[in-house]
Amino acid sequence: MSLKMYIAIMDEFPDYMTPTLVAHSVLAAHEEVFTDGYGSNMSKDYGNWLNGSFKKCVVRVNQKEFDKIAALENVYLGHENNTLEGRKACAVVCPREEIPNVLKFAKLWKPKHNGG
Repeated sequence: MSLKMYIAIMDEFPDYMTPTLVAHSVLAAHEEVFTDGYGSNMSKDYGNWLNGSFKKCVVRVNQKEFDKIAALENVYLGHENNTLEGRKACAVVCPREEIPNVLKFAKLWKPKHNGG
């Protein structure tokens, strides 16, 4: 099985800030939740993902879906201080073999509007 990291973005978060939110959140998840900050003490699934598949899937979710994802085990919740009043807007889910339905059926992230 090819493990995949899911990164869920709140649908109300502005598109132009999403790359920054994702970059900060994934790095913080790696250092603060998925490892001990030195790349050790990680779960078997995370180690296999990090050294093997390294696949990622970015999805756009509503508040109800975000809350379900946030309640999962081994999830990092990220935010940007000056966007959405600093509310949590990104959930980085540690790769796992069993994918919860809330992630399986989430829509892939794409910009809300085409063009500028």
